Amino acid sequence: MSLHISDAVIWQETADGISLYHSESGDFRTLNSTAAQIWALVESDGDRETVIRNLSLLFAGHNPVMTARIRAEVDAFISSMVEADLLLETEAGAEDRTRSEPAARS
Repeated sequence: MSLHISDAVIWQETADGISLYHSESGDFRTLNSTAAQIWALVESDGDRETVIRNLSLLFAGHNPVMTARIRAEVDAFISSMVEADLLLETEAGAEDRTRSEPAARS
């Protein structure tokens, strides 16, 4: 699955994490440092499994229990962001949507 930040999202890194604003819905959120790490990994890579793998290597090492917990937490976070239309998820191999500019970032 390929992940993309919605074109309607304006976001900014802050000292406390990341602030998100969905310009169409008016939804405003502040991500804590852990959620901000997930957001940054999505922005840089755009692949759910890669995000999970990178966080697992960073925080769980080879501990399968921690890896499973990280997977569950990342899946829940990404699903909530997709449900709120902050992130868009497409099937692997599907046409990438055309974008004239990357998601707004201030």
